[in-house]
Amino acid sequence: GLGGGGGGQGGAGAAEGATVRALSCVFRAGRSGAATDHSSVLFDVAHDTGAITRGMTNAHWYRLYHSAWGCPWLPQGESEMREHPDKPGEEVVGRQLPDVGPMLRMVEQSHAKLLPDVPLVGWDVAYTDKGMVLLEVNLSCNFFRGSFDRGAYF
Repeated sequence: GLGGGGGGQGGAGAAEGATVRALSCVFRAGRSGAATDHSSVLFDVAHDTGAITRGMTNAHWYRLYHSAWGCPWLPQGESEMREHPDKPGEEVVGRQLPDVGPMLRMVEQSHAKLLPDVPLVGWDVAYTDKGMVLLEVNLSCNFFRGSFDRGAYF
């Protein structure tokens, strides 16, 4: 997926010889007092409109006692979120991530230029007062609960 605290997270991938394209986009909202983005709320983002949809935490993925195959996909006892838990009553679902098209193009172009032989990566992007900034690339990535084009992926 595409990613970034205060921004978007996009996963770009390409089959050999194909054009790189974003497969997923997730808005990762950090938590108050958290030292890392491992404690965040992940909201799915529609590629075509930037509309923010369902949210879910993923802190359970980072617990040391979970093995790669034993970690549940969803946090136990938690439902999808519509608002950020640090701002009760303030809906995130239904808002729109600005400039999602240019952000997706930025990660697609970066992937094609910097990692043309890598089939799938996750890009962390931050929206700043100076514009969008690539924070990092994740070579071991997943879709972080974002919807994705299953036909293109599988």
